[in-house]
Amino acid sequence: MASRHIKIISVVLGLALLGAGAYFYGCSSTAPTYMTVSPQMRDIKNQVFATGTLAGKVEVDVGAQVSGQIQKLYVKKGDKVTEGQLLCEIDPQIQENNLRTAQAQEKLIEAQIKAKQAELKKNRLEYQRQQTLRRQDATSAQELELAQANLEVSEADLAALEAQYQQAVIAVDDAKTNLGYTQIRAPMDGTVYAIPVEEGQTVNANQTTPTILKLAKLDVMTVETEISEADVVRVRPGMAASFTILGLQNQAFEASLVSIDPAPASAEDTTTQSSSSSSTTEAVYYNALLDVDNPEGLLRIDMTANVTITIAKKDNVLAIPLTALRSDDYQGHGSVYVAAKDGSVHEKALSLGLRDEQFIEVLDGLTSTDVVVIGDDVATAEAEALAKGRVPGRFR
Repeated sequence: MASRHIKIISVVLGLALLGAGAYFYGCSSTAPTYMTVSPQMRDIKNQVFATGTLAGKVEVDVGAQVSGQIQKLYVKKGDKVTEGQLLCEIDPQIQENNLRTAQAQEKLIEAQIKAKQAELKKNRLEYQRQQTLRRQDATSAQELELAQANLEVSEADLAALEAQYQQAVIAVDDAKTNLGYTQIRAPMDGTVYAIPVEEGQTVNANQTTPTILKLAKLDVMTVETEISEADVVRVRPGMAASFTILGLQNQAFEASLVSIDPAPASAEDTTTQSSSSSSTTEAVYYNALLDVDNPEGLLRIDMTANVTITIAKKDNVLAIPLTALRSDDYQGHGSVYVAAKDGSVHEKALSLGLRDEQFIEVLDGLTSTDVVVIGDDVATAEAEALAKGRVPGRFR
């Protein structure tokens, strides 16, 4: 009887062990889980990004060409001016005195010329008289020679005075010009955006031209930006561009790429060419200019611009994320892992087109119904599934 109970207990334990084994075996056979994505229709833009600074399309530093005290400023920052408008006046007294001195010197030389002309006339007549007397043997050769010498000296003196007179005329013109420089006028239509001087301040134009104020045409602005050497080979003047500013980050301003410098800015620095030529670690940037209309005056000088230059774009094309690519030769060929309906995974070759920072166009090899496996564990998970004799069970 006891042995019968032992047999029953053994059978029950065996069945329990079988059930537990089946349970754990079933749990351990859960199929690997993958992340997938399907190709979608979307717009793709190949773009270059840069940062720049806004400036006026035309900017002029209006300076003083004569020294003196600033008597009056007729404009203030923000004023719009027209060409020829009086902007500033420098004390004209010194220039007026210089003009009067030059005019007096001109009159003095003019009087000296008249006196020398009279002397010349007298010496010419004396020379003619001596010639007549010499033909009649009524005077000596020495007297004739002296008369001739006096005539030639008078002619030379008159020529020298006439040259001095021309110099005096020029001096008067220069003095008049310098007097005119005491009234500083606008060289163009524009807006005053800086005045680095004050009324009563003395400016010295003997060594450098001091800046009185700065003008700019703000109806058309220029974005001065830098393009890296990696991107500069892909852009060219005339390409469409846009930018945003910090105060209006959701508003894109349309612009056009006007020019790209043929050499980086460092090429203009002759003092550092020898040392920088041997360095290959520093990034190289090329200056570029973009023009943008500014009819409302929203854009201001020295604003920061986040620039986007569109190299190429395609609308409504079949695309997949760049992260889905398993191979990519950057020559239009690549591959992805595609999940079949039975759960198996296989690699599929693609013909690729335009790409941006996140997506790439699929020209051939996929349809919108295909399931593309993404993630870095596909090969490992597939190998494990095949090794256990099972196919992957579910996707998400």
